[in-house]
Amino acid sequence: MISSPPIAGTLSKNRLPILDGLRGVAAMIVVAFHIFDSDAVNQINHGYLAVDFFFMLSGYVMGYAYDDRWATMSIGSFFKRRLVRLHPMVIIGSILGVIFFYFSASNFYPTVGKTPFGMLLFSAVLGALLIPSPKSMDLRGMGEGYPLNGPMWSLFFEYIANIGYAFWFRKLSLRTLGILSAVFAGILAYVILSSEAGTASFGWMFTGPHLWRGMARVLFPFLTGLFLFRLGKTITMKHAMIFTSLALLIALPMPRVGPDAMPWVNGLYECLIIIILLPVIVLVGAGSQPITRFGEKACDFLGELSYPLYLVHYPIHYVFYGWLSDRKPPWGLKIPVAIGVYVSCLVVAYVVMRFVDTPVRQRLARFAR
Repeated sequence: MISSPPIAGTLSKNRLPILDGLRGVAAMIVVAFHIFDSDAVNQINHGYLAVDFFFMLSGYVMGYAYDDRWATMSIGSFFKRRLVRLHPMVIIGSILGVIFFYFSASNFYPTVGKTPFGMLLFSAVLGALLIPSPKSMDLRGMGEGYPLNGPMWSLFFEYIANIGYAFWFRKLSLRTLGILSAVFAGILAYVILSSEAGTASFGWMFTGPHLWRGMARVLFPFLTGLFLFRLGKTITMKHAMIFTSLALLIALPMPRVGPDAMPWVNGLYECLIIIILLPVIVLVGAGSQPITRFGEKACDFLGELSYPLYLVHYPIHYVFYGWLSDRKPPWGLKIPVAIGVYVSCLVVAYVVMRFVDTPVRQRLARFAR
């Protein structure tokens, strides 16, 4: 269903290299967003919309990778494949959360130094099982569902979407998927525009409002991604990786839009990004190919790095936030340290990808066939 042909002799039919590369670009934006999130005014204000992009990519790739396999693949086999793909990094992310936890003790996280080691380990077990921590185990006092590694909340919803695909979504007709996509677009727009802050930044707390809003946040992009794949229409563009990356690099770091007294203005901006721009980027990424061998390899590398980067960076950021709170450094010191944190996240992500995640998944893949 991909309209543009692959480069002869170089690209496999079962890969979407530009979408892989864009996943890496979005992950790198998330890391930068969380670094700036330490300040009162977040200069990369809409970086959290990268998560909505991840959900849409997931829906598209899910259909691309699995829709034609169900004649020979059981639901059990599907879940084995998904566990092998996703869960090693969930466990690694929880372990890293333990390793960096006490280093983040600070005025910003006053409860960290008082946390018993046994409770820390129990929280790590919950995280490794992707079970959100109850309010009584809010180890940092920030209300996170996963206090050792905050971004793991999106994996909780990713698993829900995967379960939905295995049991229901894969059986839906194109018409039904289109209707559901439109319905959830309306629900998501309502949720964003009616929120006090006019934002889609919800789902990361394990509370009633965050849970149902988080469901709306995952179901629109996931179902839309699946619908776009089933639609069979793509957009072919030369230098697509450059133009789509620029689109993300402009839209996601955009400062907050509109005055604080009119939060719906910012909400409208986010609705336009999620509901209109992200589907277009997915269609361009799916319908285009890298034009050079180097571009192909760069997309592959970014795609492989994206998931480890997403799940290793935040434990390091906790330490950075604590340092900022205690030291209150001037910008002349803050900037080079922030750059060092960013580079450290990339290095740790590469090491984990190269020596842990990839080898582990290769071994486990034998049991998922």
